[in-house]
Order: sequence, then structure tokens, then C-alpha cells
Amino acid sequence: MHFIVGGAFQGKRKWACTYYRITERKDVVWYNGYECEYGEPDVNILERIVVMEGLEAAIRRIPDLTYWKRMFQMWHEWERQDSGRTVVWIGSDITQGVVPVEKEERLWRDVTGWCYQQLAQLCDRVDRVWCGLAERMK
Repeated sequence: MHFIVGGAFQGKRKWACTYYRITERKDVVWYNGYECEYGEPDVNILERIVVMEGLEAAIRRIPDLTYWKRMFQMWHEWERQDSGRTVVWIGSDITQGVVPVEKEERLWRDVTGWCYQQLAQLCDRVDRVWCGLAERMK
């Protein structure tokens, strides 16, 4: 698995498309966490690349670390079943800066940070994208 993280509107999606040579989204399964919930791995997925964009937004809807550990593990196992498969997670870093006053906002921020840590441990590669430039972290 590959985790791409960085600030909002810093070019994460564009960088991922360039890195994986994605010219049309019909070539991949693309989940958009800003608009809907992620699906679970499915034997009917024939595409070699699955992209999970908007991870922080998906976590906001389900702020449950246990749920996300399970989801990450399921996708990790799906990827490992075939050496040509890749799952790409894209998430905005919301864990820095001023600590929110509202309890729900703090919970979202905390759970997102914990989820990102769990995901980074499972991933073979982690990149931070800033200003459209990637820095490989793992």
C-alpha cells in the first residue's frame, strides 16, 4: 500500500496520477471520501490500482480507530493477494496547527492522526506532498 499525505490543495491527487500514470479514472477504482463512504475489497475488482482519496473526510464520518484498523487491514490483504495490485491512500494532514476548541473537532483531529500512524505502519511507501513536490518518508 502507498500513503500520500500533505496539506490541503497541495497537489496530492495530481502527483498520484502522475506517479501511477493514471490518465483516466476508468483505469482505476477511485473512491472519493469527500462524497461517499469507501467500499470494502471485492473479488469483482479487476483494476490493478485502487485509490482512496479524502481519507480525512471519511474518518470524520466514522471517527472509530478500530473500524479503520480493520479497513486498512482488509485492503492490505486484498493487495497482497495479487502482486500487481496497489492500494493508494490520499489524506490531508489536519493534525497540525491550532488545536480546535470544539470537542468533536479535536476528536476528529486525534483519530485522524492515530489512523494515519496505523496506515503508515502497514504501507510499503509513504510520501508527503507539498507544493506539488513529493518527499518520500518511507
